[in-house]
Amino acid sequence: MCSFGVTFADANLTGVMESTYTLNGSNKGMGTGMNGGSEFRLGGTEDLGNGLKADFNYAFVQNHNAGSSLANYNSYVGLSGEFGSVKIGKLFTPLALATWGNDAMGGAAISTNLANGGGVQPTGSITYTSPNFSGFTLSAQGNNQTTDYTDADKKAAKLKKSSGYSLSYATGGLSVSYASNTEDTQKAINGIGASYDFGMAKVFLSSLTQSGAKDATGYGISVPFGATTLIASGSSKGDEQNYELVAKYNLSKRTLVYFQNTNKDSGKVNTSAVSTNSIGLSHSF
Repeated sequence: MCSFGVTFADANLTGVMESTYTLNGSNKGMGTGMNGGSEFRLGGTEDLGNGLKADFNYAFVQNHNAGSSLANYNSYVGLSGEFGSVKIGKLFTPLALATWGNDAMGGAAISTNLANGGGVQPTGSITYTSPNFSGFTLSAQGNNQTTDYTDADKKAAKLKKSSGYSLSYATGGLSVSYASNTEDTQKAINGIGASYDFGMAKVFLSSLTQSGAKDATGYGISVPFGATTLIASGSSKGDEQNYELVAKYNLSKRTLVYFQNTNKDSGKVNTSAVSTNSIGLSHSF
């Protein structure tokens, strides 16, 4: 995404305005955009000297299915330097970031990849990311928060304790990652995947496993043709199968239109596969 934004002293306002319209199926009508809906980000960086920097990000996303409400996510304050970086706030899990990187759709909201995992942790997560050592990068995250006040009545809601990590390696067009995430007493969810950029096309492979649950696998390819990008991907989890075809066309550096066809088969007896078609328009700033 190319963002031009607005600058306020030491902070930048960037984001995307986006709408998707599903042409058929049970979810026909306005829905979530390719990047999760309209998003607004306020962020900035301060040079503290001696190679040390402070940064912050405050983000809101709007799901068009949720009316006018704005959901806060991926908001943090952090420090970075030769030691790597430390971020504190409401953060994406290392597992989520790793599996999205192995998805042809980049983990976008309209991706049907069953091998995507993780998500956003509650307020209070701490993430450490190491410097790049000959292509290797380690990220570790923890959350020990147990309660939060979620509404105007100040009713306490229990939040799950969580921890996770990822180890990634990148060189040239190759990227490989292994990641894990655990919440409360649940067994760890583990993800492994890779992508390779051949220039004329980029291929993706991923797998998600959890003891006692069905394994999920995903694969895909992204092919650029000038201003057009074609994406084809598929995934499976037990008897469930998902496939998608996406065409994106860049009208400019900041505006694109896209079309998506998805086919979902739950694998259940006497249940037919469901095919849907969607179109969307996205403008970044």
